[in-house]
Amino acid sequence: MGDTQTIKETIEMCFHSLSKKQQKVASFVLNNPTYVATHSAAEVGMKAETSETTVIRFCYALGLTGYAQLQREITLFVFNQTTASTLGNYFSSKKELFNDQQLIEKAIGKDIVRINRISEQVDKQMFFKVTKQLHEAKNIYVMGVGASRFAAEWLHFTMSILRPNVSIIQAKTPEFIRIMQEITDESTVIVISLHRYFKEPLQIAEVLHKRGIPVIGITDSKLAPIHEHCSQAFVLEQTEKSTIDLMPALISFLNLLVTGMMSFDPEYYNEQRLHYDDPNNSFIAE
Repeated sequence: MGDTQTIKETIEMCFHSLSKKQQKVASFVLNNPTYVATHSAAEVGMKAETSETTVIRFCYALGLTGYAQLQREITLFVFNQTTASTLGNYFSSKKELFNDQQLIEKAIGKDIVRINRISEQVDKQMFFKVTKQLHEAKNIYVMGVGASRFAAEWLHFTMSILRPNVSIIQAKTPEFIRIMQEITDESTVIVISLHRYFKEPLQIAEVLHKRGIPVIGITDSKLAPIHEHCSQAFVLEQTEKSTIDLMPALISFLNLLVTGMMSFDPEYYNEQRLHYDDPNNSFIAE
């Protein structure tokens, strides 16, 4: 493992070369770093539904000397994650541009690079399947917490203009239980789950996925925990750690999803748009 490479990056780089059982350990380690830092290899093996031996072999596969080194690397990783905030990462990524004569071009250029990177990552077959599913769904529910909340609200607002029965799921509200009861297999749920992967969306996705409800995940890592609780997942990988920096590209991708949905019946969506724009249909105009 290189001097500047984090344990997370090492695990992600080696993930596909690991055995299936070792991949289960890898996923558990990335999703539960604090637990790994404070518990034995045997306890981690049990939680990951493997064994202590598999955990040790996983450490060797990463090029570590053993479980003790894994714990040291994990402890360092957790410390760095908690001391370097998303806002701090965002500020650091902008600081180098403050005195640059080409600040406008370079700042926007970085957003363009992120958007282009995402466009190259999109699985076209899955995109077609998901957008068709959104078009045909009787109801659409959107959820995002923390940094994902703004994107979820943008998607909810935009889709609500173009089609009926679009709702946003907000945990810990009086309407939450009613909404959860309303969701059927004729619905589609979109869960936006970015680092730090808040537990509420994951728990809700898990419950709905077990009920056979189509859940579409949008995340920023191939190893994000949402993958276990969704039908399909779009991964918007980035080189930076700042979820704030990802937001322009994320909104661009959500705009792409809406465009794909509309492509299945342009006339219908145009009628919905005209109905929304008509001031005679709005109580505000009276």
